[in-house]
Amino acid sequence: MTDCIVEEQEANNKTESTETLSATQVADYLIQHPEFFLEHEHLLGDLILPHASGAASSLIERQAFVLRERNSELRQRLSHLIETARSNDTIFRLTKNLGLTLLESNTVEDVARAIHHSLHREFKVDCASLLLFDSPNIQNKGFITQTSSEAAKRVLGNLLRGERVHCSALREEEFKYLFPTSEATSGSAAIVPLHFEKELGILAIGSYDSTHFEPNMDTAFVSYIGQIISRKIAPLLSNPSNS
Repeated sequence: MTDCIVEEQEANNKTESTETLSATQVADYLIQHPEFFLEHEHLLGDLILPHASGAASSLIERQAFVLRERNSELRQRLSHLIETARSNDTIFRLTKNLGLTLLESNTVEDVARAIHHSLHREFKVDCASLLLFDSPNIQNKGFITQTSSEAAKRVLGNLLRGERVHCSALREEEFKYLFPTSEATSGSAAIVPLHFEKELGILAIGSYDSTHFEPNMDTAFVSYIGQIISRKIAPLLSNPSNS
């Protein structure tokens, strides 16, 4: 008799277990049946959800709150995308203007003048310089510095590794080497390698803010500028009369 009672209780427990729904199952059901509360509106008034503030509200009020939060987040994301698009459009326009000006340049000095004007007057950078490697026919003139690739690598080290743009905060020695006419002694820079069939030099674009140029920043536009300059100055450097 006792065994029968035990078996009956176990059977009842199994039945209750199979009939009990987990929170996950309830959530999955509601996701698959979003119209559930439309067909059971009387339940909405009985559902109470606490706010972080401790106050309570109905499900409808909480849903409205969540939707407002989502809309606010979407508006912020859209605003950020629009701002980024406007910034990219401006950079593209200035990059195009620089490229067209370089097409009309006939000497290395003309190229340097165009770059200097574009970076300082249009891109509004704090400081910039053009370092040309192993070109003894080039005279140092403010924006232009003639040096050897070995000397540059001794000072800049890994910042000249490979042919990609390096963005980084600079030590005082590096900053003064790249921007000798600047009154500042620290900051950050984008170091753009100039390379076309061989090493030509570097274009250094600097900021007095040591956090402005960071290693993970996008360098697509400045890399493109470096490619244009490289192809423009390569034939000019090989012909002393154009220097």
